[in-house]
Amino acid sequence: MEGGSCRAAAASAVLPVPDELIVEILARLPAKSLCLCKCVSRAWRAFISDPANRRRFAQTLSGLFFSRPYGSRPTWDFVGLSMSSVLPPPPGVDAVLSFLPPTCGEMELLDSCNGLLLLRCEDSRERPSPPPFYVVCNPATGEWVALPQPSRVPGFVGYSTTVGRTMDTGSAALGFDPSISPHFYVFQLVQVLTHLDFFVRAVEIYSSQTGRWVLSEIELQGEMADESDYIHFTGQMTYFKGFLHLCMRSNAVVSVHTEGKTWKISQLRHRQHEGYCPGFSVCHSQGRLLFVDSNDRSSDVMSIYVLEDLDSEEWTWVFKQSIEKPDLFGPRMPQRIWDYYTAAFHPDSDLIFFYDWSQKRLVSYDMKHRDVHVIYTLEVPYFEFCKFLPYVPLYSGALPSSCLN
Repeated sequence: MEGGSCRAAAASAVLPVPDELIVEILARLPAKSLCLCKCVSRAWRAFISDPANRRRFAQTLSGLFFSRPYGSRPTWDFVGLSMSSVLPPPPGVDAVLSFLPPTCGEMELLDSCNGLLLLRCEDSRERPSPPPFYVVCNPATGEWVALPQPSRVPGFVGYSTTVGRTMDTGSAALGFDPSISPHFYVFQLVQVLTHLDFFVRAVEIYSSQTGRWVLSEIELQGEMADESDYIHFTGQMTYFKGFLHLCMRSNAVVSVHTEGKTWKISQLRHRQHEGYCPGFSVCHSQGRLLFVDSNDRSSDVMSIYVLEDLDSEEWTWVFKQSIEKPDLFGPRMPQRIWDYYTAAFHPDSDLIFFYDWSQKRLVSYDMKHRDVHVIYTLEVPYFEFCKFLPYVPLYSGALPSSCLN
């Protein structure tokens, strides 16, 4: 299909086709095919890269937003990516979000999804300080919207009279897919302290279509419904095809629909790990949901699984590929464990990004060609997790006009 797209593009390069029609054709191509079309000629590359046309075309990964170590100011940064070098942000993208007003105060970047960012803001200039609030923005257009308050205060950790326990609402995610709907969703996890650890008990979901929050308590069916492990959140989650997918312990993924009415659980059957270590990751790439199992820090192999039959009633994880850790990080020192974590997946290719604590660097790994490249040097304290968020620019207006501030 991609080769056919480029042959058609080459033919049109010598035919008197109006620019408007060419734009309409190219706008229907996925990002990978569009990138191949740039190879037709210099004129085609210039045409596709022209800012007047670019906003109509599909984009691919331009870089990673990442959280800086605790206490840093600003609290996030951006690294632009190409196949061989580190780049600044793409044209027109305000990576420092200077368009946000002073009332946003202290800002924490929480998530990125298909061109939109989710932040938690707190304006400490007033006394007493108002509660934190969520902001969704588009750094490519300068659009932003402040969300109404959920029933649980964002970013709260402490005793809650509402739930009668110690509560944590520090984890939140963004859901947005412009190919399906112009509306976005925000998910705030409600975790409570049980047996000396926090467990997810509910999710509050905001819809830009309704402008309201809905509280959805966990209701799972199946063999794990009576076990407490199924709500033990590892910190990894991703939005994909109408569901927020949360990585749990015991090789399980719990998924909640945007309407909050459907909860599903899918578990890998290959083995169970003892103890708890945040070595599981759930992410998506090239239209598939992936699960990375690297929980055994003493093993030289990590495994990747893909979720089959996402549209079926029962979800099944199928083994996809194993990765030799020495290929990524070199030989392991005696009596040492592997000191790394999965940072992100490229949305349109076979690249995985890892952060290596021992060598203080972000690396990419090509699963197909088994190539490793050092992307960025960044010092992160041992076992402090720096959040890396893939960013794909969205040059068209995405936020509903009724929501804009």
